[in-house]
Amino acid sequence: MMDKKRRKKTSLKTETKNLKNKCSLYAISQLLTTQEECGLISKKFKFLDTYGVGYFEYHQFDGLHISLFDAILKKDFVIHGYLSKQFLELSFLIEGEQIISIDNNTNDIIYESQECYLIYVPEVSGSIAYHKRKRLKEIKIRMDTTFIQRHRLNESYNILERFALKNLQNGFTMPLCTKTQEILTQILLDQRKGLLKRLFLESKTLELIALKLDSKKVSNPKVSIQTDHLIKKLYQTQFLISSDLSIQYSIPLLARKIGLNDFVLKKEFKRVFGQTIFEYATEQRMNKAKELLHHSSKPIYEISEHVGYKNSTHFTAAFKKIAGITPKKYRDKGISEKN
Repeated sequence: MMDKKRRKKTSLKTETKNLKNKCSLYAISQLLTTQEECGLISKKFKFLDTYGVGYFEYHQFDGLHISLFDAILKKDFVIHGYLSKQFLELSFLIEGEQIISIDNNTNDIIYESQECYLIYVPEVSGSIAYHKRKRLKEIKIRMDTTFIQRHRLNESYNILERFALKNLQNGFTMPLCTKTQEILTQILLDQRKGLLKRLFLESKTLELIALKLDSKKVSNPKVSIQTDHLIKKLYQTQFLISSDLSIQYSIPLLARKIGLNDFVLKKEFKRVFGQTIFEYATEQRMNKAKELLHHSSKPIYEISEHVGYKNSTHFTAAFKKIAGITPKKYRDKGISEKN
């Protein structure tokens, strides 16, 4: 697998050098709408038919710049640019593949689906290569020094030095964790405007930064490419389970969907996350059940089905084993505490 991955990287670099469509992002898109409200500037662009089908959105306010991309590309192209300001960049590549080249930097960065990074970049120039027949789904957040200072990110966490590009040359991408993917989905689906949009985007940005600052990278620069690939698949397993709790996946079915051997999936999941797949799935189901019992009036049999139990008796038994009381008593206790 490692040799295959290396061949792929070599091939991509060769293709990148041969790309002729060198352009700016705005040269391959058409402005559809512009809105300005409560200090929030929002623009939506459509990719030109020659280059792809889809859009990208741009939101800017108070030192925060957020771009959302969702398109299927028809052509290979390279975006060139020069950034004269210092900024902290947080990127999440949900789908797609990019080769990031930074001027005066020897190694290109191979950036793939289900990866993310947080870096601090001074004045910099370079390019990003995109390849045709690839879906591009990405959320990119840039924070300038005013945003960093306002939230005391450097004062409290030394974030500028800790995530400086010069200190991350050996590799700085990480797999997307389940919680991160949930937040990204919320951002992509959000329809707020004006002040509510501003508050929402700023709160989600801070939430994503908190996750990055609180996380410890599972792998390190000395770990093999093969291991990084495995870690990504384990995070995908987590997301597959938690994204629809009404489905009770068997280990063989999960293994087929993720593309791993049954034994490897079970063993590595326990090693990396410290719990079995069954324990993780049960924890997610019970947490969701507690949330619904506290904050909704859904009958218990509906909650049971929502978290993957077709038989409410089985759900009650499983819930009592984890929480120590039945779902009904848990709900009644929550109501009495509110009163």
